[in-house]
Formats: sequence, structure tokens, C-alpha cells
Amino acid sequence: MKSKIATFLGAALLCSALAVQAQTSTPPAPGAGEQKRATPEQREKMRAAMKGAHEACKDAADKHACMTQQMCSKAEDKAKCEARAKEHAKHRAEHMDKMQAAAEACTGKRGDDLKKCYQEQRQKSGGGKPPAK
Repeated sequence: MKSKIATFLGAALLCSALAVQAQTSTPPAPGAGEQKRATPEQREKMRAAMKGAHEACKDAADKHACMTQQMCSKAEDKAKCEARAKEHAKHRAEHMDKMQAAAEACTGKRGDDLKKCYQEQRQKSGGGKPPAK
């Protein structure tokens, strides 16, 4: 009789411990494989800033530089914003160079041959995947 009570109490203790463990698990920290999402207020603030920058830069000769200057002038950390914009411009230039090379390699092709050529060029240049960090 005592062994049945001890077994029952042991099983109950184990079940309660598992239930408590399941309830106290902590969610993964932001940045641990997940992107941080902007709140609706942050999105609205960014949207207003972009509209203002577009309006200010609509007649500028170098729209990218003007947009960078407008957006970074309102940023909390201007140096970080400008460094990030410079990195983005570098990646954009590399992408445009790859696109230009693919267009030159596929000149004169039409239809399925052109599609196949562009697919081959994409595979040669890394498949459109961002570089590994």
C-alpha cells in the first residue's frame, strides 16, 4: 500500500514539475534569428520621414545622396545612419554591376534562350543570395 502511494506521489510530483517547466520557458531573445518588427507608430514616423525626403529631393540631381542626407539628418545616430547608407550603396553598386554583366553576356538572345542565359548568369554570380557573414 505504501509503495502505491509513493509511486502515485512521485508521478504527481513529476507531472507538476513538467507543467511548471513548460510554463516558465523564456522566449528567444530578439536578434536570435528573428528580425525586430517596427511598431505601427515607428512605421508611421518612417513613412512621414520618407515622404518629406522624397518631396525635398524630387528635383535633386543625385537623388540617392539627397535621400541619404535627408534621412540621416533626422536620425538619432547620424554616423551610424551614414555608414549604413554607404554600405547599402556599395551593395547596390555591386548588384548593378552584376546585372550589367549579365545583360552584356546575354545580348542578342531572345525568348527561352534569354531566360536560360539570365538563369546561368545568376548562378555564376552566386544565385542572388546575399554573401555569407
